Amino acid sequence: MDAKTGRDARQATRHTQLSPPLRKAMQTRLARSLVPELLDQLDGVSSDLLCANLRDIVRYNRLLGANRLMLQLVKKIVPMPYCGLDVGAGMGDFVHDALLAGDCSWVALDASDDVLRCRDAARLSALEGCRESCSIAASGCSLPFFDAAFDVVTCSQTLHHLEPAKASALLRECARVARRGVVVVDLNRSFITLIGAWMLTRLTSRNRMTRADGVQSARRAYTPDEAIDLARAAGWPITPNTVELHGPTRWSLQLRNVP
Repeated sequence: MDAKTGRDARQATRHTQLSPPLRKAMQTRLARSLVPELLDQLDGVSSDLLCANLRDIVRYNRLLGANRLMLQLVKKIVPMPYCGLDVGAGMGDFVHDALLAGDCSWVALDASDDVLRCRDAARLSALEGCRESCSIAASGCSLPFFDAAFDVVTCSQTLHHLEPAKASALLRECARVARRGVVVVDLNRSFITLIGAWMLTRLTSRNRMTRADGVQSARRAYTPDEAIDLARAAGWPITPNTVELHGPTRWSLQLRNVP
C-alpha cells in the first residue's frame, strides 16, 4: 500500500475515543493468519459439534452486542418497513432479532447447507406475530438476486472467513443487490481481540470447535485500514464515514446509496 492509499485509509477511519494504553495495543502489529477455521472445512466435523458451536456463536453475538450494533446501524440507513438480506447468516440470530425489532422481512443466506440445517433445527426464525424469514444456501461472492433486490444488506463477522479477493467480491455483490445501503460488521485484528477471544472461549465453552475458531477468527480478522482497501477494491466510494471503530475489538463498513 502506497503512502497516499495509507493516508486515505487513515482519514477514512473514524475512531471512537480510546485510552492511550488501548490505542497503543491496537497499533501493535499482529500478522493475519491464512489458516482456515474449522467452520470453513467441515469434513469430519460432526453435526452435533457444529450445531453446538453455532449455538455458542449466537450466545456471543448477543452477549457482546454484535446483533444490537448491527440493528442500530441498519436503522440509520433504512426506515421501516424494509426488506433485508443477511449474508453469512449462520443460525439466523440477527435476522431473528431484527424481525422482533420491527416491521421488516429478511432473507438469511449462508454458503453452508450444514449450517442452515442447524438453523432449521433450532427454529430461531419461528416468531409469532412477525414476518417469516427464508433461508437460502448460496455463495456471498455470487448472490443469486437481481440488482437492488433488497433495501439493505448486512454481513456480520463473515468477511474474515474470506481471503482478500473473495472478500472484495462479496462486498461488490452486497453493494449490487442493495438499494439503500450495506452494513458489514467484523472483528478488528489486534492482540486485545486475540486475548479476549482466548479468554471468552475458555471461560464460557467446552466445545473444541468454539475454542479453536474463536481464537482463529481473531487471527484472521482484517484491520479497519485493510477493510477500507477491500471496500475500495470492490468499487465502494470511500468517505470519512465508510469505516467506523466500535471499541477496540470491532469495526463496521457502511455503504449508503442515494435513494
